[in-house]
Amino acid sequence: MNVHRISLLFFAAVIIGGPVFAQDPPPAKPEPPPPPRFEGSAEMSLVSANGNSDTQSLGLGSMITWRPDPWTTNARVSFIRSETSGVETARALVAWLRQGRTLTPKLDVFGRVEYLADEFAGIDNRFTVEGGLGYKFVDNPVHFLRGDVGLGYANESRLVGEDLSSALLNLAGLYRWKFGENATVENGSLYSLSFDDADDWRFRNAFSVSASMTRTLSLKLSHELKYVNAPVEGFEKTDRLLSAAVVAKF
Repeated sequence: MNVHRISLLFFAAVIIGGPVFAQDPPPAKPEPPPPPRFEGSAEMSLVSANGNSDTQSLGLGSMITWRPDPWTTNARVSFIRSETSGVETARALVAWLRQGRTLTPKLDVFGRVEYLADEFAGIDNRFTVEGGLGYKFVDNPVHFLRGDVGLGYANESRLVGEDLSSALLNLAGLYRWKFGENATVENGSLYSLSFDDADDWRFRNAFSVSASMTRTLSLKLSHELKYVNAPVEGFEKTDRLLSAAVVAKF
């Protein structure tokens, strides 16, 4: 009798529970689409003041990204010029190219070259080349965090004093937070240390907030800090730039 009861209970459980266990699992969340193979942007900022002061500032910049898997190419050019009462007070040109190759979904190897001309910081021109490893700590549609470590070499021609040439250790980081459909915060930092002179170290940090107006146009507020611990004689260690720009994506 006990055997029959157990058998009946077993078959009842199968009949009742079968449809429950046979149900399809909930659908998985769709994977976010991969980033576009090519994308770019161009930006312009213009400030003009008249009256007690007569100041004009012009900033231009462009950024492109190309992703022919497993390679990723990033390039940027920026130019800044300021004029007060008809006299040029600041001018700087920065251009760099970064070529990376994916090794794993998080790790890549890269090479990077940069050119800098900033006469109002006492630098006629500076060429930097480096290679290293990059790692993505976080990579999702909302947050992105990566770090780079590289070894390189720099040659700098100065307007005053001796020119510099040195091997370098570079540490870089980039964080991006998309906190809304149309708003993004981004912060990028670079620390560079000369192997020839421990006092010759530099730090750059660029912080920006962007808000989209249309699918192609957005407003961008940014603050850039440049610090040179051993600057050219007669020049300040710190430069700061606060700007507002219109950015067009293509």
